[in-house]
Amino acid sequence: MFATRSGLEPNSDTAVGARGVRAPARAWVITGLLLVFMLINFADKAVLGLAARPIMHDLGLSATQYGLVSSGFFLFFSIAALGVGFLTDRVPTRWVIFTIALVWAVTQLPMVTTVGFGVLLSSRIVLGAAEGPAFPVANHAVHKWFPDAQRNVPSSIVVLGAPLGVVITAPALSWLLVHHGWHSAFAVLAAIGIAWCFAWLVAGREGSIGTTADMGAGEEGHTTYWRILGTGTWLASVLAGFAAYWAVSLLIAWLPHYLETALGYDAVATGNLVALVWGIGGLAQLAQGLVTSALMRRGRSSRAARGFLGGGCVLVAGLAMAAFALAPAGWPKIVCMAIGFSIGGVIFPIAQTVCAEIAPTRLRGGVLGAYAAVYATSGVAAPYLTGELIDSGNGAAGYQTTFLISAALLVLGGIAAVVFIRPARDARVLT
Repeated sequence: MFATRSGLEPNSDTAVGARGVRAPARAWVITGLLLVFMLINFADKAVLGLAARPIMHDLGLSATQYGLVSSGFFLFFSIAALGVGFLTDRVPTRWVIFTIALVWAVTQLPMVTTVGFGVLLSSRIVLGAAEGPAFPVANHAVHKWFPDAQRNVPSSIVVLGAPLGVVITAPALSWLLVHHGWHSAFAVLAAIGIAWCFAWLVAGREGSIGTTADMGAGEEGHTTYWRILGTGTWLASVLAGFAAYWAVSLLIAWLPHYLETALGYDAVATGNLVALVWGIGGLAQLAQGLVTSALMRRGRSSRAARGFLGGGCVLVAGLAMAAFALAPAGWPKIVCMAIGFSIGGVIFPIAQTVCAEIAPTRLRGGVLGAYAAVYATSGVAAPYLTGELIDSGNGAAGYQTTFLISAALLVLGGIAAVVFIRPARDARVLT
């Protein structure tokens, strides 16, 4: 029923998707492996922020230089997400995922020894290029194992790896930083990455399920990448994702430093607070998948179950971010921080799912890659802008300004998602 690409053999473990058909056990094994894949992905990202203070001290970095290193991570992030996204429309995702995970591990190794600014920057640039495709490729891979109506939960589980990557590793990495130095944290992450690559070689497989949208747009139809990228669903998903990722990049690069230098928390407390933020985000991701699936089983449209829910969460995150920026130190500020930096992330699995809903399988990898490529550009601007604002002499006011910018973006992105994510309508237009 569904077209297969060259080199992709139908897998006996794959179930032909239909509403109500249970996914095979292999599908959940792949989902679990991709959960760990994303866990490692975000642990690799977060370690720099957690180690920011000792790294800046040991290497003599200014805030602007550290911001440049953080932004350098995203230099080729978007280009790689786009290019590899198109590649996965032609190459089995199993081997793409293995390759980029291996690169992650290798890029951590130079950080085990004494390094300078140039090596640090180069390592983060290469790591960012390899991590750029991770999210869309992981979703593309898991979508091959589940039909559209069943994708909300597995997509949320895969994305859950992002917050879990920090919740699980932030306290452990903080302990390593305090007791064994920041080099040890990178060594542990390199070892974990290599171990995962071996596990994926043993258990990773390729699924072959198409999408509900394939029936409408048709594998042999005239739908093109550009027509899909011009829909309100894709554009609103990108805007909301851009805003949410702006907050994520600040969370990774600057929030630990802010908690230590501006609010006076020590390294262990900072690690715990960062883990709290990511933990709330993880619960939000899981709840989103369950709630969305329940709503769709009750006959709610994808727009209501996905667009309204995702856009609403981004909007609430924006309001909480504004309160965080303006509130005085204390528990109310921490609560607003936890909400503002966490729940907007539910837009990522939702956006991936609605974009997959309007894209036929033959174009889905490129569409998801383009989505990730555009929204991730916020990761280039946010860390560097923050460093400039801090070094300009504004101090705490520089942090407040960048948090308010993030709040404004989240509010705009949330409104756009609520109004313009309409996958059923856009799928009909693309037919």
